[in-house]
Amino acid sequence: MKKLSAVVLALLLSACSSQVHVTDTQQTTTTVAKELNRPMYLRGDFTLWDAESHYRLKTSQPGVYSVRAKFMTPGKVYEFKLADEAWSKGFNCGYKVQGVLQLNQPELADCDTVYNYFSFMPKHKGWYKITLDYSDSRSPKVMVTKG
Repeated sequence: MKKLSAVVLALLLSACSSQVHVTDTQQTTTTVAKELNRPMYLRGDFTLWDAESHYRLKTSQPGVYSVRAKFMTPGKVYEFKLADEAWSKGFNCGYKVQGVLQLNQPELADCDTVYNYFSFMPKHKGWYKITLDYSDSRSPKVMVTKG
């Protein structure tokens, strides 16, 4: 009987020290969008790289900012960055991998870059929307759409 009690006690103690991992496959994760804490501007060769008030990005949804620009010369390469007034580190966004933007195709942005500006060559003159998706601040994205 003493041996049986010792075995049961040993099993109980070892069960208490075991780690049990339960995975909930129905679990959903909610990500809170990262918000910019300062005004950002579309700055480029068409603004002489100045921060102009009519090119200030506006919030379109939490963590996503956009501004409209009129590109009037089809085939011209427009160069730009999205940056605050002081070109501050962390708020000076240019390309991370590729600088040439294609319509409706988001590209990764590097908001610590000094020299990497985006390029966009419209096929038609008109209004375009430039969007900065900063909802995941570790991998912000920039996209150009018509409109």
